[in-house]
Amino acid sequence: MILIPLDKNSSIPLFQQIIDQLILMIEKGNLREGDKLPSTRAFSEKLGVNRTTICRAYDELWALGYTESKQGGYSTIRKRDRKVVVTPKLNADLFDWNSHVSAGYLQLENRMNQLKMNENLNSIDFRRLAPDKDCMPVELFRKCANQIMLDQGSTVFQYGDPAGYLSLRDSIAKQMQFHSVSVQTEEVLLTNGAQNALDLVFRMLLNPKDKIAIGMPGYAALIPLLKLYQADIIPITIKEDGLDLEELEKAMISENLKAVYTMPNFQNPTGISTSQTHREKLLHLCERHFVPLLEDGFEEEMKYFGKNILPIKSMDSKGIVIYIGTFSKILFPGLRVGWIAAEKRVIEKLTRIKKAGELSGDQLNQAILNLFYEKGYFDQHVKKMHRVYRKRMQITHKALSRFIPAYVKYTKPQGGYTIWFEVPAEGKSEEDFMELLANKGVLVSPGSHFFTKASESVNFRISISCVNEEEIWTGIERIGLILKNE
Repeated sequence: MILIPLDKNSSIPLFQQIIDQLILMIEKGNLREGDKLPSTRAFSEKLGVNRTTICRAYDELWALGYTESKQGGYSTIRKRDRKVVVTPKLNADLFDWNSHVSAGYLQLENRMNQLKMNENLNSIDFRRLAPDKDCMPVELFRKCANQIMLDQGSTVFQYGDPAGYLSLRDSIAKQMQFHSVSVQTEEVLLTNGAQNALDLVFRMLLNPKDKIAIGMPGYAALIPLLKLYQADIIPITIKEDGLDLEELEKAMISENLKAVYTMPNFQNPTGISTSQTHREKLLHLCERHFVPLLEDGFEEEMKYFGKNILPIKSMDSKGIVIYIGTFSKILFPGLRVGWIAAEKRVIEKLTRIKKAGELSGDQLNQAILNLFYEKGYFDQHVKKMHRVYRKRMQITHKALSRFIPAYVKYTKPQGGYTIWFEVPAEGKSEEDFMELLANKGVLVSPGSHFFTKASESVNFRISISCVNEEEIWTGIERIGLILKNE
């Protein structure tokens, strides 16, 4: 017996709903030539409708050429020379999902609509913040994948520890010790990239209206995530040496902060790295006011010039710092492996949350990545990335000093991928400036993506991660020409 769901509250008549659904079944091949339709009496009883409704539907199907019938016999599906494609109107707009989603989701949707990027394959694209595909160690990773499949194939396809693949957690703990961060394997939780790590931490910490301090301009993808949790974002100015610590302390005193978020190395979008002194002061502030510090080390390994400065987590004697790392910006963005390093009790709480939401980590990719570590391929790859991007950043600095006019402020990072520009507004709008650049074949990230409120200047970010040296030189030259003509 054919079963058809009917909506008796719909504005679409019942006979039309029956027609539309039977036509859809015919067009999809679920009802074939020669198949019999139920008798009008049996069908009416099954669907709980008047028999005349079924008769009217069958008559309409016959008129449209979908069925044939004989006196006193069943209606059957007929062979048709030409398909008439009918798009059913079945309940398409009956359920209003917007009235059922959370207030946090609506805030997230609004913010993410603002962050949409238009594609233009003929332009020099300074917007991407991911490793250049030509630098990815695909062949070495493939070899590791083949070996894991041979050696552990049946094991890595099982559910695993929600905290992540044990050997990789151990490898990451050892890697962090090279940065003077003393963590044990049980103090590391593997995540699906840094964004998933932030999500887990926010699920643990935040209730609606809780306040969290973040630097502005700040990480663009952090803002919609915080809006989803309906947190109140407390913007703290990013100065030339990092977060404005005086402003932050005032916020700690007046706002009852739930957490502080910082990116001390090559901050996105500015590229600024903070000094050892700044990091010590920030940590002492958080300790004094009992505010957890979220340290995002998304490009920890990508320093090309000068002396390395240790992560804030390396000085964390009170267990107040939650460190977040990722392989997305140095290996493969699609690999989706990151981690959280924190005090053991924090990791235990986060693991429970991860288990509730995801059951298990991605054992296969984590096992492959661990073998990649053990064979020394990771260190080998980091050295290659330094060679490639040191040259790109050197070219960037030369092009900036040559082409960008003196009245424009821009950062001079010692690593990472991003440079931040501030252009005095003087009546210019960000939208107009972006259009001028696009018309010259240059795409950059608008500054408004990195603020919660409008800025007094025209700002933009460029990333050198997916552009070669020639494109960097040409693109910055074009930016300079537009700035000079303005």
